[in-house]
Amino acid sequence: MSSDSVGLLSSPERSSSPSLLDQNINDYATTTQIFDDYTGLNFQQPRSPSKRQLTIEESLITTNDPKRLCNSNLREQTDLNLISSTSLHTPLSSANSIDSLSIPSSPTTPPLSTDVLNWLATFLGMSNEDRSRATEALIRTCSTNTLQLNHIKNQIEPYFQRDFVRDLPRELALHVLKYLPASDVARASRTCRAWYETCNDILLWKRLCQTKVIPLKQSPTIFDDIIENSWKRSYACHKHLEYTWQHEKPLPAPLIFRGHEDFVITCLQFDGKRIVSGSDDNSLKIWSVATGQCEQTLVGHNGGVWCSGMTDDLIVSGSTDRTIRVWNIETGTCQHVLYGHTSTVRCLALHGDIVVSGSRDATVRVWNIRTGERLHMLSGHTAAVRCVCYNGKYVVSGAYDHTIRVWLPDDERCVHTLEGHTNRVYSLVFDGKHIVSGSLDCMIRVWDVEQGTCIHQLTGHLSLTSGMQLRGNILVSGNADSTVKIWNIDSGKCLHTLAGRNKHASAVTWVQVVLNYVVSSGDDGMVKLWDLETGDFIRNLVKLESTGNGGVVWRIKCTDSALVCAAGSRNSTEDTKVIMLDFD
Repeated sequence: MSSDSVGLLSSPERSSSPSLLDQNINDYATTTQIFDDYTGLNFQQPRSPSKRQLTIEESLITTNDPKRLCNSNLREQTDLNLISSTSLHTPLSSANSIDSLSIPSSPTTPPLSTDVLNWLATFLGMSNEDRSRATEALIRTCSTNTLQLNHIKNQIEPYFQRDFVRDLPRELALHVLKYLPASDVARASRTCRAWYETCNDILLWKRLCQTKVIPLKQSPTIFDDIIENSWKRSYACHKHLEYTWQHEKPLPAPLIFRGHEDFVITCLQFDGKRIVSGSDDNSLKIWSVATGQCEQTLVGHNGGVWCSGMTDDLIVSGSTDRTIRVWNIETGTCQHVLYGHTSTVRCLALHGDIVVSGSRDATVRVWNIRTGERLHMLSGHTAAVRCVCYNGKYVVSGAYDHTIRVWLPDDERCVHTLEGHTNRVYSLVFDGKHIVSGSLDCMIRVWDVEQGTCIHQLTGHLSLTSGMQLRGNILVSGNADSTVKIWNIDSGKCLHTLAGRNKHASAVTWVQVVLNYVVSSGDDGMVKLWDLETGDFIRNLVKLESTGNGGVVWRIKCTDSALVCAAGSRNSTEDTKVIMLDFD
């Protein structure tokens, strides 16, 4: 499969098929291939015209008969038949005639000649030692003829091959199979009935999904009636989504949500069911993905909404009116108004029932969104706080005073002040161990949160880093220099620069990592899709009508199955709207 980037366990007949070769190039992820590989309904392998006809014995391997045998079963059964034949395991006396030999023969091959039968009778009458010497002499005699040696090799090899899936205890066979890529396990399940049953073990597929961080998919899928194994079905859905993001043509028809008139959409949230957009028109709107309609318009702020957050049942918003409001997502009513900041609330970070807010008043405040209570105030910055992160233990804040501060909120204590940037800090990401900061000084710095030290300085961008996303040790950064870069924060090296003739024509406004792709939006009115592993451009996902003439995509949010972007223009050439592409 595409994410595994490995070859598949397939028969020569299957791998030589031109149509399947094309699918290999497309990462075996088309819907048809996923149905074939992951359902296991079709055991029989297609035969290439250039290959020989299957013998009767071989045809048993590819039949759909539930009683059919694996290769090793067939060989052992044949061996037992030979052993049970008295004429083949009892040495012939001189009185025995050649006619008394019972030699198994295939209906597709001619009977053995008299000379061969005489030679075989002599061989069977020998002692074990003489048989070994005669075999060695036969091989030496054939050593000058490559065709004969190959024939001997092909006849002997199957007797030394073991079917580990059938012969090993099930637990050991599953232990071996878990080291294979999921694509190979899926293809191996089509070998025979015994392999199919073992390769469809639910715990095996659970481990394979967990290795790729693929969650169990509960919602209805296109594979529900075909794949019973819930974890295998989740993997198949994941592969299907990877294919549709990259290859589906035409692109899914966009769902358009129009609102906020000609104002700028400043913040965007998306949970798969609802979209929440905040604007400098002082309002937020809740859009239903199912109906395409605006469910609620949240009105109450006396200034533009600059930041927002979302839980299962609540929406939190910060505004230029210096307040934070907590809204009920179902009814649209305002449950709490949080007063305290003395200037614009510029950023929010949600963790459970706690929200952390950063303001242009240079303070960071901690609130409980259920009770509306202010828990802590963190003072120390000397200029506006532009970005905050919170993981339940540490609060991390970046400010226009060129510093990043690490706080223990319960103690209201700053444990580290991270100095090094020479200009305003605009963006932060925090994974609990590493802090990554982007600044107007064109630098990205990686810090150790426990030690408070700078680990790496990532150089290469030429302007402000507008957005970043961290997945494991891979960092994706979007910059106002119109490029996107992919970094390894462990080594500090730039892996790829997403540029070239397909790069954005102006500043990159936002970046998201979804599946194995990077999605970037730009001031040029475009949303582009890139390969995370190779850095290659794949295709344009969104192109506004006013692209190149003032159209802007301000924000994007992605799930594995959908893309949501907030778009408009700076000169009224494009309506302000939210665009959604559903790939599921």
